[in-house]
Amino acid sequence: MALFFEFLTAAVAGLLSFLSPCVFPLIPSYLAMLSGTSVKTLNESTRGGVLQVDENLRQVRRTALLRSIAFSLGFATIFVTLGLIFSQATAMIGGSGRIWAILAGAVIIILGFDTIFDFISFLRIEKRFHVQKRPRGYLSSFLFGAAFGAGWSPCVGPMLASILFMAGSGSLFKAGLLLATYSLGLAVPFIVASIFLGSLQGLMKKLKEHLGTVKIFSGLVLISIGLYMMLGDLRQLSALFTRFGYGLQSAAESMPQGFHIGMALVYAIIGTLVLFTGNRGKNLKSPIRISITVLCIALFVLELTGTISTLLIIAGWMLFQGI
Repeated sequence: MALFFEFLTAAVAGLLSFLSPCVFPLIPSYLAMLSGTSVKTLNESTRGGVLQVDENLRQVRRTALLRSIAFSLGFATIFVTLGLIFSQATAMIGGSGRIWAILAGAVIIILGFDTIFDFISFLRIEKRFHVQKRPRGYLSSFLFGAAFGAGWSPCVGPMLASILFMAGSGSLFKAGLLLATYSLGLAVPFIVASIFLGSLQGLMKKLKEHLGTVKIFSGLVLISIGLYMMLGDLRQLSALFTRFGYGLQSAAESMPQGFHIGMALVYAIIGTLVLFTGNRGKNLKSPIRISITVLCIALFVLELTGTISTLLIIAGWMLFQGI
């Protein structure tokens, strides 16, 4: 069951990477470049809402299909290679235990929340290899795909990182298969789009209207992956939580005032980040942002007045072991 979940998650992550706001709007440009035509020429194939399918368009589609397969093999090679390297490096540093899984899961959860709220600014930076010339054959299309795979996109990067973290907890064979599955989830819709090149403008326009929803769903998937990695074997996790709970309880009771002030500051920082960062203030009045900010203000006041102790609540939950 665990293996099924991991491979299904990898495939869904690949599909969501394809539908992400950083990739999906560029698909017509990628396909036009691979097929040796232009987006303008493809748009001109549709006049009055009716697609003009002629021999020239069929030839363009055949070229786009074969080169998109080569393009997909290019980024798949990079992703699988990264998975193998990451898995081997993790094994060498002894990163296959519970501590590694919990740390990796925590990082993925943070990436998930960032995907939804855009509060880590440096992850918004995009790094790609820019291709100066159009691919003119299968080898150049393969290299174009490899360049795509070797870059960093704020939408694809966190998804890819989550699958790499998941791959790092298993064997080399499992790591390779996980990254191949992720690549397949990204490649299949890309290849399908090449088959229907020139006739997807209406569908793509409708899908673009829902990219915000896709972004939120992607963040929730990342959070789910992180929780899955953190939970792992529940018996081991229960013992770990008990030890950590006693330590947290002892620390909170020894310096109550200090921890009250510290947690109040944490809530103040979280509320400020959620309200004022991401999209340069465009979604400042978003109901979700306002709700989280109000919650943080309430928790800030409760902590500062000593009404509640977040650390003691967490410690109590860990000692209860009700997971």
